[in-house]
Amino acid sequence: DYVRCLSTLAWAYGRLQDFDPGLMKLIASLAIQHLRAFKSFELINLLWGFAKLQLSQPQLFQAAQGHILANAAAFSARCLSMAAWSYATSRGQHGCVRLLKRVAEAFVQNIDITQEKPVSLANLSWALATSCVLPKQDVIRSIGEAALVLIHDFKANELSITLW
Repeated sequence: DYVRCLSTLAWAYGRLQDFDPGLMKLIASLAIQHLRAFKSFELINLLWGFAKLQLSQPQLFQAAQGHILANAAAFSARCLSMAAWSYATSRGQHGCVRLLKRVAEAFVQNIDITQEKPVSLANLSWALATSCVLPKQDVIRSIGEAALVLIHDFKANELSITLW
């Protein structure tokens, strides 16, 4: 499964904070060509790797944005929060306001509070705040309600990011 390999390579380079520029360029190019073959978590791990490395790949992020917008309802809340983090970390270079609003809406629709971790709420909240994106009031309320349910599971830094 070659797209999983592309995803794993990008994620690993991001995790290591080291990369081969030529290989990352090739990964981005191949990912764009085969975008529809990625499972949601594979695509998000790929984007996370590029964002973590601060590698500007506007064509990749634009192509992925269209895919995420069209399929947000099928993404898990955890994947959606990582997508938001990845776009915000890439400093909004990819016109992500519409994407972040849609991701936030899908997040609150898809969240299974019994399975979710506070880090997902923190990542989403941080991405929205960092990008100065204000979702609909009911979305904000739902994020707050989810945070209240998980309040005892938050680490101090996750809670401060979510409250920010």
